[in-house]
Amino acid sequence: MNNHIIEMNDAGGKKPVMEAPAESRNAFLKTIVSLALYAGVYYFLFGQNLQWILILVAVMLFHEAGHFVAMKLFGYKDVRMFFVPFLGAFVSGSPGTISQRQRTATLLAGPVPGVLAGIVFLILYYGTGNDLYYRLSLMLVLLNVFNLLPVSPLDGGQLLENLFFYSGRIIQGAFIILSALLLFYLAVVMRNPFILLVVWLLIWRLRNMNVVNKVRSTLERDNISYHKTYEALSDTDYFEIRKRMIPHVKKLRAYDPNDISDDDANVIEWMNKILTGNVKKDMGTNEKVAVIILWLLTLCVPFFLFLDKRLTIHSLF
Repeated sequence: MNNHIIEMNDAGGKKPVMEAPAESRNAFLKTIVSLALYAGVYYFLFGQNLQWILILVAVMLFHEAGHFVAMKLFGYKDVRMFFVPFLGAFVSGSPGTISQRQRTATLLAGPVPGVLAGIVFLILYYGTGNDLYYRLSLMLVLLNVFNLLPVSPLDGGQLLENLFFYSGRIIQGAFIILSALLLFYLAVVMRNPFILLVVWLLIWRLRNMNVVNKVRSTLERDNISYHKTYEALSDTDYFEIRKRMIPHVKKLRAYDPNDISDDDANVIEWMNKILTGNVKKDMGTNEKVAVIILWLLTLCVPFFLFLDKRLTIHSLF
């Protein structure tokens, strides 16, 4: 989570003001360091497969760059890219207005270009017989198709949540539980302990989501709106939400609900989880159907292209 540096305004009911996020140079440096660590861990463990490691890093970077560029184009603030060995990478940012259409484009901007690039390299492989093209193709397809699986927090799972489950608390919770069960099954079948870490993260996310939903239910009961950004929050609304949120969040129990502290950074962090921003549901049924068709084609078509028995996953190594 981002650390917020707080400036206290004059006493008398003023909400804390968040300073601007860290300079982009620092974010860029963190990206480079995490990318180097990501590559370094794989080199330490699998140094004999240097070409495979370089391909993996290049494919991951290409995938995340798609998300990064889309967020920048749509005006996201504090956009950052971070790499985590064995778990992949992620791009984070803060949108001013949350639009279904823009979020859909942002989610698809990573895997769809990746799959298309994989198909292009496969065609080049057939034309030249160069094994490097095949390895690039297979890695691009495997990583990006995996990300399109309808399992949260993968791109495919988030895409379906964005289209259909954004406001459905019970359905969204059930979807996360289903995702965790499916990933647990894959971890057992594939004997991959790293997938279990993703399952743990999903359980942690479900726990936090339950806390968020309890706070939102309390706010709805008291007719306090949380459909806004922190910047748009009035001083009165800040204190009213703060007072109702603190009793529900274990991490905030040390704070006095009725008296602002010298450092409300943790409170602001959680308040940004409660606030939904300016949600703009701007996608009609036809658009959603078109996105689902694109998702299914991108998810399924690559498998038909790799049916040739000569093309096996062992060619990666």
